[in-house]
Amino acid sequence: MKIQFGVRVPNSGPLSSVKNLITAATAAEDLGFDTVWVHDHVVWSSDMHRHHISSGSTEAIQADQTANFYESLSTLAFLAAHTRNIRLGVACLVMPTRNPIYAAKQAATIDHLSNGRLIVGVGLGSKATESSNEFEVFEVPFSQRARLTDEYIDVMKSVWTQTLASHDGPTMRFKDAEIFPKPVQKPHPPIWVGGWTDKAAERTGRVGDGWIPGWLSPAEMVRGRDVLRRTAEANGRDPDSIVVAVEKLATIATSREAALTRALPTVRASRNTYERDVDDMQFALDRHIFGSVDDVRRRVQEFVDAGVTHFELKLLYSSMEELTDQMQLWADRIMPEFQ
Repeated sequence: MKIQFGVRVPNSGPLSSVKNLITAATAAEDLGFDTVWVHDHVVWSSDMHRHHISSGSTEAIQADQTANFYESLSTLAFLAAHTRNIRLGVACLVMPTRNPIYAAKQAATIDHLSNGRLIVGVGLGSKATESSNEFEVFEVPFSQRARLTDEYIDVMKSVWTQTLASHDGPTMRFKDAEIFPKPVQKPHPPIWVGGWTDKAAERTGRVGDGWIPGWLSPAEMVRGRDVLRRTAEANGRDPDSIVVAVEKLATIATSREAALTRALPTVRASRNTYERDVDDMQFALDRHIFGSVDDVRRRVQEFVDAGVTHFELKLLYSSMEELTDQMQLWADRIMPEFQ
């Protein structure tokens, strides 16, 4: 089986810019990566900008920098026009803060603009949404986020697949709504569920086309994969049709020391901002991919042995040249081993 690799591009972080988005996405396509990814928050903060880094690195942060965060779906529409074949994903929409009817129409439009290249990741929201007050701004109860996500997934599927879309749920009701275009991909763009918990794996088994957690070790991925498979089978679905992916902080260099030197400052700065509290550095090292070519090859194989078939790489870099150098090394020395 071909293992797929994708790269997160800087729609947020210290190196976020229109130029850098194009540079990263076109380089990924030219080097043979399978996907490019953005992530999603509407409300952000300067404090979060300095320690919750999903692209770039702490070394790239400037003292007077604005906490730019380009909206995820708009960015994917833009990148659809600057790429040809590479798939485009968001990991993940903060689903409870989105109007699902509008989100479904946006996604269907992007699916047309990209000729069927969209992957729609959906998530409940995380510690980052709490820290940036995103749920408060949208007046969405944080405690209701799982229930809202489940319903909103159903709403989007109705909009995508029904000529006259209807939904009768606990918070949304509409009947015979004509909403076009319908997506290029049938029955709809793949929905990949974010989240590292058993509940996220169960949600994937029920309604998802893929699972894309972060902060899980290979052994924890095996556990989640098994939960996903049991749930899919219990719901009459083929578990082999569901993609098991991972979202990983990553660095690669010619030596382990160089890779760790590049990674550790950012990991230290951000280790208490994720869904799982990182109580020591080893916790992060056990769950992400840092090292020499041989180290990285070995770590990728550990995740592949755990059932992973798709890697979203959140490479850490202090400049765009450093990003493209790492991508080149990954494309030359890692990807050919897993084709």
